[in-house]
Amino acid sequence: MSLTDSFPRGEKKYELVPDRQIIVAGTTLYRIRALKDFGNVKAGNLGGFVRSEDNLSQDGDCWIADEAQVYDEAVVSDDARIYGHGRVYGRGRVSDKGQVLGNGQVFENGWIFKNGLVFDNAKVFGAAQVRDNGLAYGNSEIFDNVRVVNCGQVCGDARIGGKTVVDGHEKISRRFSEVPPRTGGRGRPRSPRGPRP
Repeated sequence: MSLTDSFPRGEKKYELVPDRQIIVAGTTLYRIRALKDFGNVKAGNLGGFVRSEDNLSQDGDCWIADEAQVYDEAVVSDDARIYGHGRVYGRGRVSDKGQVLGNGQVFENGWIFKNGLVFDNAKVFGAAQVRDNGLAYGNSEIFDNVRVVNCGQVCGDARIGGKTVVDGHEKISRRFSEVPPRTGGRGRPRSPRGPRP
């Protein structure tokens, strides 16, 4: 794998730092370093971790900071931000001015955009979306085809699935709907447990 892609170095906003890497779920991730000033990032600032330049756009003010990780086929673009220990993986997307903070996770085909915000220990997965100033926080889990829109909030220990729409200033903190199958890391089903032959 080449650590440089199609952008000439003078036009790139960041580079991968080959001697600053970690292994996550069997995948090598590289710390990023800003090559120029943009947004509130200064040239030389170290950021979070990516598998390759395919995970973080060289355009816009998007950035991955702190110990945050973006890998697999996940993409962060436009002016999106990933902070803290946030993780975006699988085919997760964070775009426009979406943000993932704290220990928030976006995976499978989850999508955060249009000022959507995921933080604390919230998880967005399946084909769920948080957008239009929607919030997911606490220990909430949003999955299937749920849409959190127009300042809607999902928080606490809420687990919401199906085709639910959380709209307006609605706040859901304890709702259990179509609980997803338990998974064993990175969205894979756990092997069944039972007595051994």
